[in-house]
Amino acid sequence: MWSDRFLQDDDARTQARIRKLQNSHRGRQGWLWMTALLMAIFVAWASWFRVDEVARATGEVIASSRVQIIQSVDGGVLEQLLVKEGDRVAPGQLLARLEQTRVGASVGEVEARLFALEARATRLRAEVIGEPRLTFSPDLLARSPETARVEEALFKQRQTGLREELRTMRVAVSLAQKELRLVEQLYADGDASGSELLRVQRGLNEAEARLVNRRNQFLEEARLELAKAEDDMAQGVQTLTLRKQEQQDSMFTAMVPGIVKNIRVTTVGGVLRAGEELMQIIPVDDDLMIEAKVSTADIARVVPGLEATIRFDTFDYTIFGGVKGEVAYVSADSLKEETSRGMDIYYRVRIKPASYPVTSTTGREIDVLPGMTAQVDIRTGDRTVMDYLLKPLRKTLSESFGER
Repeated sequence: MWSDRFLQDDDARTQARIRKLQNSHRGRQGWLWMTALLMAIFVAWASWFRVDEVARATGEVIASSRVQIIQSVDGGVLEQLLVKEGDRVAPGQLLARLEQTRVGASVGEVEARLFALEARATRLRAEVIGEPRLTFSPDLLARSPETARVEEALFKQRQTGLREELRTMRVAVSLAQKELRLVEQLYADGDASGSELLRVQRGLNEAEARLVNRRNQFLEEARLELAKAEDDMAQGVQTLTLRKQEQQDSMFTAMVPGIVKNIRVTTVGGVLRAGEELMQIIPVDDDLMIEAKVSTADIARVVPGLEATIRFDTFDYTIFGGVKGEVAYVSADSLKEETSRGMDIYYRVRIKPASYPVTSTTGREIDVLPGMTAQVDIRTGDRTVMDYLLKPLRKTLSESFGER
């Protein structure tokens, strides 16, 4: 009886263990099926879901028209500096001026010489044409009236002198004509010889020739002097143009709206050499672009037209978001730049923001200025998650099968 009870208890325990093992096996099977299902879902998701491939680069905001370099053409001494770094300037605004004493004096001398030549040419032209009085330009009368008065007095004096000379010569011709008529009468009466008649005729011809020659000589001299005066005027105009250009070059003005940067000479009285840079103007109202340096490893798939996301370092990305853009330019060749890490080789890529004014993905308008730095993600394509996961395996297998 006791043995029967023991056997029954042992059988019950055995049955309990069997049920426990069966339950445990079913639990493990459930976990295996769950794991397999999750793996299948993950594989399906990884094979379907695609992520962007990007080429990352750092860049700087530039103006599409580039920086305006203000430099001296001929050099000189700085007389006035009318701006300071950071000032915003408008087109045509005067920035600085070089000392103009010598250039201004030279311009005045050339102008005075030109007025004198113009007045002289006016007088000579009137003498050649035969005008009774001079007509000077209003500019000459306004700026150099004394020169006009001198030439007008000389004109009257020369005309008076010429008239007196010609009058005297006409008197001589008239006397020679009277003498000829008298000798001709005497010759007809037989009281004068033929040689005497020829002498008187020759004298009349010489008197008439002197009259004509003096008038022609006066006109010829006036023509030659007029031609020389006009040549001198042409050269003087060229000289004046050069001097005025030098005067203009001594004044520095802004050509575009922008911000003053990198003033090289800040002391009045400082010397600028010919061709030396005085300052820079960073354009602000021009279309802005981001000039990025893309590594040689990423450049193969970067072409104009690709989408890009710009994150300006000045604006917190978590607050302002990024800015959509598009690749506008890729340099044809690589560039080299010496850095603290050694030689940096890169390609220059320019990205144009999608809208002006620049607006972020959060809808905020961003005040972007030249010189700001930014991080750029250029979308070069997309791949599935599975491709990313299998890429190391493929690379390892490819390198393994390629070994000798």
